[in-house]
Amino acid sequence: MNELDRDTELVRARLQRAVADVEPAPDALPTLLSAARRRRAPYRRPTFLIVAAAAVVAVFAGVAVSVQTPTPQPVSVRPGDYLAAVNGGVIASFDVTSGRERTELARIDGGEVTDLAGDADRVYAAVSTADGGRVVEVAAGGQRQLAETADGRALTANGGRLAYADGDRVVVWAGGARRDLPTPGLRVLDLALSGDGRLALLAERGGPAELLLTGPEPTTVEGAERVPTGSCAPLAITGAGRDIAVLEPADCTALDRARVATYAADTGRKIAAGTPFATPQLTAGPVGLSTDVQGRALVAMPGRGQWLVDGAQILPIPLPRDCRVPATF
Repeated sequence: MNELDRDTELVRARLQRAVADVEPAPDALPTLLSAARRRRAPYRRPTFLIVAAAAVVAVFAGVAVSVQTPTPQPVSVRPGDYLAAVNGGVIASFDVTSGRERTELARIDGGEVTDLAGDADRVYAAVSTADGGRVVEVAAGGQRQLAETADGRALTANGGRLAYADGDRVVVWAGGARRDLPTPGLRVLDLALSGDGRLALLAERGGPAELLLTGPEPTTVEGAERVPTGSCAPLAITGAGRDIAVLEPADCTALDRARVATYAADTGRKIAAGTPFATPQLTAGPVGLSTDVQGRALVAMPGRGQWLVDGAQILPIPLPRDCRVPATF
């Protein structure tokens, strides 16, 4: 019996055992025999595969060369880092878990940094000087003065827009254009911008702090809608994508617990109440709230504590050295 006959008998026996009561397809035996012969035949790599492999190597070589080419690095904070102003005018990034300083981003001369905000590849600093103040923009190409201020404060940035309070108005920058929004009768404590250009104000007008929301790209704060936030006055606000995150006391009678709630910027509806966590005694002093692209929140109280809020997980994190203003994402 030759080799082909032995293969034929072997395959026929296996088919009979596997499908005792099923009639095989007409081409079942030739198909199996052909597969058996291919397994015994020496392998020859087709020419087109060799050519294709060479082309792939050439493409990866080109990619490797392009990756190794130096490119300007933006000054934005990478995921897992936050910003802080330390040693006077030094702005640096810090690892959010270890508190270790990663990179010095800028040195601001001629004044004291009083507030910080970051947005994509830009960092903004409010600077107090002997003659008043200014707002400085820091980018990959360096830094420039954006505007002079009387008492620039409550700096916030989101979606290519910048806003800050200055005297009795709120200044909004968008697309290189400036809008001044008068705030008569309001004492602005904090500001936030949603991703679609709505402005949120944390402000007092003769009573506890209130959360106010405007429409998209506002030209005035008149008619801003008051958002019901419960019996406890909010402490700080910030943009959270298309929404607004609000730092609130968890208990109005015991101000040593807080939570980060989320409100829809278009309707003012409360989306999430937030998980309560322990803090030092909350006061009207400086407390910062910011969010990163991953949706986490950073609560910063200079000299007292910092917390990373990631959904229901609350993680105390190290304070940056010599930082007198709230750190920010």
